[in-house]
Amino acid sequence: MASHAYPLSKLTHEFGKHVIDKVSGLEVFEAPSSHSLIQAAGYLKYNLAKTGKGVFFRGQTKLYPALSPTLLRSVKDGPPNVRRRALLTDLLASIDAQGAALRAVAPECREPLLQHYGIRTTWLDVVDNIWVALWFACHSAYTIGWPEEYLHFEKRMPNHRGAEEYAYVLLLASAYNATSQAGPGHYRDDRSETMDLRVAVPSHFVRPHAQHGILVRRLSNNGLPVSDNRPLHVGTIRIPLTAALDWLGNATTLTSHSLFPPAYYDSGYRELLAGIHPPSKLLGSIHRVQA
Repeated sequence: MASHAYPLSKLTHEFGKHVIDKVSGLEVFEAPSSHSLIQAAGYLKYNLAKTGKGVFFRGQTKLYPALSPTLLRSVKDGPPNVRRRALLTDLLASIDAQGAALRAVAPECREPLLQHYGIRTTWLDVVDNIWVALWFACHSAYTIGWPEEYLHFEKRMPNHRGAEEYAYVLLLASAYNATSQAGPGHYRDDRSETMDLRVAVPSHFVRPHAQHGILVRRLSNNGLPVSDNRPLHVGTIRIPLTAALDWLGNATTLTSHSLFPPAYYDSGYRELLAGIHPPSKLLGSIHRVQA
């Protein structure tokens, strides 16, 4: 974990506590009330803003030993990393040459936008809305087809038979202030990069705006994307699954239909489905979400 002046471990709250997660062995802040969740979510946002970092949320059903972007999972930095990035570079070049899809999107924004819609890239998906993050932590994603073309979400249901189950929200810190701004919604410092799709891409791509979608990535000393984003990880909030499901309730704005608008409503999504066909299985595909 990166060294920051205000780790989440400094947060004290009468309704929350710091514990060791038995499955992962990691220290987490357990938030049994919605108020403690909101305070924990805002604590590092406020403090790390002083260092030029934005803090964003990533909802997960479990904790993993690494935080790798989809394109670079199961590979280390070095030749395998370079080969996979070359595949992605070729895809982006072919899209640019065709001049059809992504015409309205700035070149530096195309890779993170494609990640948000399913293509495997060097970016990591996060959001800037704690309730959207919690939704992802309370739903399991399933894919089928070649290569993982069809995506479907199922709400997690407590089994009531064994140990307590949890939803996890990771907090990641990345460049996000005026001095690091490289373009609209685009921020970069010496070791991290952030793309705020709500600002960086037009709103006919509806999904990023529905999800408050942002992407981050860790950079090497040479300014290249690396295989593990753990240095960006500044804290984890753990919520009992039964409580998390209760807080989300049945709001129609927090459903897969709302967070992943069908192509009928999302004209940018239609554009990608029609025009983006990666030649390699390693690059995945534009997800067809079964909403």
